Amino acid sequence: MKRFACLFTLLLLLVSCSNRNKSELYGFESKQIIDLTDQSGCFDIIDRIKSIDVLNLTVDDSWVHMRYPRMAVSEKGYYFLSDRTDYLIVYDKSGNLRSSKSVKGRGRGEIISVGNMFMKKDTLMIYDRSAGRVVCFDENGNFLSFHNKYEVRAEKYYVIDDCCFGLSIFGDSEYDGHYCVKYDKEGSFMDNYLFLPEHYLGYNHSVGYTDMSYMYHDTLRFILSHDYNIFSLTKNGVESTFRFKSDHEMPKDYFDGMTGIEKMNPEVHAKTMAEGFTDSFAELAETDKYLAVDFRSNKKYYTMLYDKQHNTYGLLLRPDSNFEESMVAELTTENIWRFILFSSTRLCSYDNSIYGCAPYSLYYILSKTESLHDEKIKAFYSQVKNFVETQKIDQSDMFFFKMNLL
Repeated sequence: MKRFACLFTLLLLLVSCSNRNKSELYGFESKQIIDLTDQSGCFDIIDRIKSIDVLNLTVDDSWVHMRYPRMAVSEKGYYFLSDRTDYLIVYDKSGNLRSSKSVKGRGRGEIISVGNMFMKKDTLMIYDRSAGRVVCFDENGNFLSFHNKYEVRAEKYYVIDDCCFGLSIFGDSEYDGHYCVKYDKEGSFMDNYLFLPEHYLGYNHSVGYTDMSYMYHDTLRFILSHDYNIFSLTKNGVESTFRFKSDHEMPKDYFDGMTGIEKMNPEVHAKTMAEGFTDSFAELAETDKYLAVDFRSNKKYYTMLYDKQHNTYGLLLRPDSNFEESMVAELTTENIWRFILFSSTRLCSYDNSIYGCAPYSLYYILSKTESLHDEKIKAFYSQVKNFVETQKIDQSDMFFFKMNLL
């Protein structure tokens, strides 16, 4: 009888854990709701932009590696890592080149496959997904050390104080399908959080050129592309800090029976788009005052700036078509702002500024629409023009900027 009772208790425990795991993604009570159904208090995003400044970086032979790179910022410099060529490029805050070198390889100070890159005080940390280790560099791009003693298995890995977090979208069976794994500073497993339904396993942890996770002070923030929560992970566990509320939310069982890989099928993407769901969150960035994110809703694409302190937001709609010079007579100043924001790619944030890059084509758009420029666009265009002409960048190049928010 005692043996039966033990087996029965074990069975209940397993069922309880299984049921908890199946509902964990949807079982969070969010601290703050971002209500997209109520736009009565919306503000004008343009009014919240103080200025956009071009980063006057020295252009030399290294510039061939500066096409949609990863980016990190510190008090002392700008750090870029090319996903195409694995070049690490470091500038000081005046735009002077400090170092430029390939970090591809298996030796000390080299990376086989980049998972993510972030700053920890004045140390640049690059996670090598294949080797399962974090490689540390100083402010000049010189190799310092390996951070963790033991190899970890994760797609992305972050260091926070005396513990570390891995995000494993592929649902490594070692962690029972949990997305978040906590390690000690040596890289030894400690705990796991956030069980993912099968249809999320293998789905994207990055969208375009922007990671879906980042460090915010002592917190790891992340979002899943078709979910409505912005999660926060600390040494105390995971919570839903923000949640988007919409009239066009995707049903929780919409992808039942699918795997993450199947969700990437273009036909599935076209179907969700035709349904008009609020989804496809991307380019998430955060300052102490604001969240910035892009998303799709009711078959339209928006960029949002959310004021965390006052629980209000502004929306700007993506242009209906690509720019053509024949359109100028019908455009307004707001249209030019739309082209600026949607031509650009957000790369990271620091202090109260959001950093990004833009293609040469944005310079062309600005050069053909001067009559529609307000004072902020005029100042930005002056910097862009000076940079393009003095540095002699061509149509295949990018330029980099920081958007300063009020």
